[in-house]
Amino acid sequence: MFAPVKIVRFWLPALIFVIGAAMLVISPDIVGLEGAALMLGGGLGVVVSNRIHQMGIKGEKDRDDEMGARHFMERYGVWPDEASEEVLDRAERAGDIEPRTPAAGSPPDDVPPPRVDPHSRPARTATGADGRTHSANRRTGPRTGRRAPRR
Repeated sequence: MFAPVKIVRFWLPALIFVIGAAMLVISPDIVGLEGAALMLGGGLGVVVSNRIHQMGIKGEKDRDDEMGARHFMERYGVWPDEASEEVLDRAERAGDIEPRTPAAGSPPDDVPPPRVDPHSRPARTATGADGRTHSANRRTGPRTGRRAPRR
């Protein structure tokens, strides 16, 4: 109930708001009004800074998920949400994704794609169809966007 995160996110702004309201009730003149306005502004500042912090944490999670999906794409040649069961089973055995629960039937449509471990690293080199060693970071396959040729 009183975890540090909850204290900072909920109890601290509430306490600041209550102190501001108490200042207005104790001293209803201009001094109390100014004190209440300062305390209410401070409480709102804490709420806004907490919200900005939460958005930053969510952005980090989204970046980690995207990086994990890109590593999955480099290793298996398909995005995790478009992968077949065979590819997902191979990735699960290799430890590239978290273990999935065995399905009792067909999974519902609202099940999110399997989470890819963002800290797994693909191999640094790969052997191409011609037998030469290529960088794993180099994009292979058809390009989807238009790009001006280099000169």
